[in-house]
Amino acid sequence: MGKPLLKTLTVVAVGVGSVAICLVGYRQNNQRQYQQRVEYAQTAIASETDSIASLKKEVASLYLNEDRTFLKAGITADDISQLVGKLSMIKVSGEEYGIEENALPADAKEIQKQKQAIDDELKDIEAKQKIQEATGNLFATGISNWQHAENNVIIKEDLKDTDIGSVRENLNFLPDSQWKSLVTEYLGFADAQLARIIQLQSEFDSMLQDEKVTDAVTYEKYLAAIDSISQIRNDQLKDKFTKLAESVAAQMGYTGYYSSNSSTNTVANSETYSDTTEGTETNSDSYNY
Repeated sequence: MGKPLLKTLTVVAVGVGSVAICLVGYRQNNQRQYQQRVEYAQTAIASETDSIASLKKEVASLYLNEDRTFLKAGITADDISQLVGKLSMIKVSGEEYGIEENALPADAKEIQKQKQAIDDELKDIEAKQKIQEATGNLFATGISNWQHAENNVIIKEDLKDTDIGSVRENLNFLPDSQWKSLVTEYLGFADAQLARIIQLQSEFDSMLQDEKVTDAVTYEKYLAAIDSISQIRNDQLKDKFTKLAESVAAQMGYTGYYSSNSSTNTVANSETYSDTTEGTETNSDSYNY
C-alpha cells in the first residue's frame, strides 16, 4: 500500500505546484497589465489638458460677452449636446482607466476639477437655452436681442397664458442674474400684449352675442375697444377684432369713427411698458406700472 500512497501524494504535489505556478503567472500578468494601464493613463491624461483648453474656448463661444452673462441667439440643443459629447470623451478619473486614483499623474486632480467645472457650466447653458427657446416661441418673430430687452416683439396669435406661465415656472428654478431679468422682461412684454387680447375678447363677448349687439354696448366701451385694437401688434389678431368692432359700429350706427384703415399700427405703449423699443439693460425699473 506504500507505493500507491506515494504515487498519489506525488500527483497531488505536482498538481498543487502547477496551480501555484499558474496563480503566480496570473498575478504577474495582472500586475503587468495594470502597469500598462497606469502608463497609458499618464500619457493620455497629459494630452487631455489640450482637450480641456479647446473645449473651454468652444463653451465661451456660446456667450455674447466675455463675462458669460448672456447666451447668443440661435444656440440649439444640438450645439450643446455636441460639447457634452466631447466632454464625455475626456477621461481623467482612475475608474475610467481601470486603475486606482492614487496611480494617476499629479495633475489629474486639477484636470478633473476643470472637467467638472465645464460640466456644470454646460448644464447651466442647457437650462438657459431651453428657456430662451421657449421664450422666443411665445412671439411670432422670435427675439432678436438677447442682451438688451427690446419692446418690439409680437405675440403669436394662439398664445395662451399657460404658455407664458410654463416658461416663468422653469425660469424660477434658476438663480437671479441679469440674464434672468432679461427673460423676465420679455415675459412681461408677452403678458401685457396677451392681457390686452383677453380684455378685448371679454369686451366683445359682452357686446356681441350670436353676432348681434347687446345692451352692454356703450359708445364709451366702443371707443375704448377701438383704441385698444389700434395697439395690437399681431396682424391676425388685429384683423379679428377689427371685424368685431366694425360689426358693432354698423349695428349701432357709429360712423366716421372706425374703419380698418383708420387704425394705426402703434408700437406698444400702454401695455404695462413704456413706448420705447430701444430696450433696457434688463432693469426692472423699466417697468411702468
